[in-house]
Amino acid sequence: MHRNFAWSRPAMAALLIAASATTLSAQSTAQVPADEIDAIETRAMDNLKDLDRWDRAASLFRRAADLRPAGDPVAVQDLIQAARLSFYTGDEGRAVRDFEAAGQRAVAMGDVIVAANAFADAAWVANTRGFGARAHDLLNRAQLLATSPLIPEDVRDHLMTRWSATGPQQ
Repeated sequence: MHRNFAWSRPAMAALLIAASATTLSAQSTAQVPADEIDAIETRAMDNLKDLDRWDRAASLFRRAADLRPAGDPVAVQDLIQAARLSFYTGDEGRAVRDFEAAGQRAVAMGDVIVAANAFADAAWVANTRGFGARAHDLLNRAQLLATSPLIPEDVRDHLMTRWSATGPQQ
């Protein structure tokens, strides 16, 4: 019994630290004015003019997304842009993480179409990178979302055609 209690103290401390970090992150995000976030996005767009600075642009889009409130759809688009740029610059691992983050934020807002597409993109990149198990997990998430009654039939059909292009099959 004492051993379990000793183990749970570090686990509890880690949980409290994580909760504190989340609270601090939310507080610092709330304090960033929208014009500062827009300025970061403008710098990201400026970096798009030079192929050698696309990695910097991806970082800036990612930063802008992090600063936006949880329900802001622009954050999802920023993450998708960061993911594409990361892919184009050869950082496929980062691209998978960014597409997945975009999908998670979209799901949290109820945008199942954007989420399904983001997870499908993440699965495709993960598959090309050789992350088979990860690709299957992401594809499963996209397929589950595609069954949502919130998705019109024509959009569902389009999503289903993506599975063959994504790579990993069930």
